[in-house]
Amino acid sequence: MANEDAHFSIVYDGEAVANGTIDAKDLAPALLALAEVIEEAQPLVPEIDTRITLRVRAGFERGSFEIHLEIAKLYQQLVGLFSGQDATAWANLFQILGIAGVAGLLGLFQLIKRARGRKALSVTIERSERVRITFEGDPDPVEVDQRVWTLFKSLRVRKAIERVVAPLLHQGIDIFKIRYKGRDSLEVAQDEAKYFIAPTEHEGETVSSSDTRVVIVAPSFQEGNKWRVSDGSRVIFVSIEDPQFVHGVQIGKEAFRKGDLLHVELQTRQWLEGKELKAEYAIVKVHRHERGQEQSKLDLLRGDTDTEE
Repeated sequence: MANEDAHFSIVYDGEAVANGTIDAKDLAPALLALAEVIEEAQPLVPEIDTRITLRVRAGFERGSFEIHLEIAKLYQQLVGLFSGQDATAWANLFQILGIAGVAGLLGLFQLIKRARGRKALSVTIERSERVRITFEGDPDPVEVDQRVWTLFKSLRVRKAIERVVAPLLHQGIDIFKIRYKGRDSLEVAQDEAKYFIAPTEHEGETVSSSDTRVVIVAPSFQEGNKWRVSDGSRVIFVSIEDPQFVHGVQIGKEAFRKGDLLHVELQTRQWLEGKELKAEYAIVKVHRHERGQEQSKLDLLRGDTDTEE
């Protein structure tokens, strides 16, 4: 692949962006989500054996809002990356995602658009690398690369893609496009944005809840980021879904230190991806927050038990 093959762009079009500007609060989450999708797809192409990153290039154009992007391999020159034996691997990545838009082949974005929010009635592995899927209401199945289907089933990936398309839900933005080599490989109209809303659960998912205690290993004060906590036997990443607790964090009412203890209702979601068991964790209610033992001793020595920094 030539150097230019590493480049593509996404376009938001409509009256709200006709002057060539877009609200940063809409754009930033969309770009971060697109980078997350690419990171999730990379392990499915093992020939790409070092970390890749999504970069924004200069070149904004008026009349719509087109963001020029490139995929680059960290710590290596881009010129040498897209040539020789690596070419097939990178072409595969672009096709899996649907950036390249090869005629007759559905990538991830195209499959989501084709599904239109419907469930798959049947899924058949035709060969080791191909999957035939029949969606509700469709007389004929579609055939995709098995890696496309793997990403389609990933709730994390689907939530990220929802954020990429989310600006369409705002008044004045009518069309979202992916553009590769000067040609549109995907176009999503405003009335199609609802098809890109992520499902609320994984296929075959089980959900359980328990009241338990966890120790804070690393809190996160950025909305949407997960916390690291320990239940005494393992360290897990959890999302915080207690709105009252989240509000307390945002206004500074809750102050945290490593080793603090939370009494919580912990929700566990489990599902199978192929033969691999996956799990996600969420704290849906924080019943009580206790300071860590060492910090409490320090406060007693200072005579400052009622004051939080």
